[in-house]
Amino acid sequence: MQDSNPANNGGPGIVDAKKIQELTDVWGKLPAREREASMRELTRDMPPRYREIIRDYFRKLSEQADNR
Repeated sequence: MQDSNPANNGGPGIVDAKKIQELTDVWGKLPAREREASMRELTRDMPPRYREIIRDYFRKLSEQADNR
């Protein structure tokens, strides 16, 4: 799908806050090497502007997990 074409997803949009928190906690406990490898895999086909936004987001998650 190209950026200029809107998606027609029909999902309910329900987010499980507990599941998100669990995933956040796991991400923060990964060794730095594994986090970097995962980040490269997640963002390799993205345009650079999106790649940086996502990296910043996951860096913040890691910092929040480290502060707990």
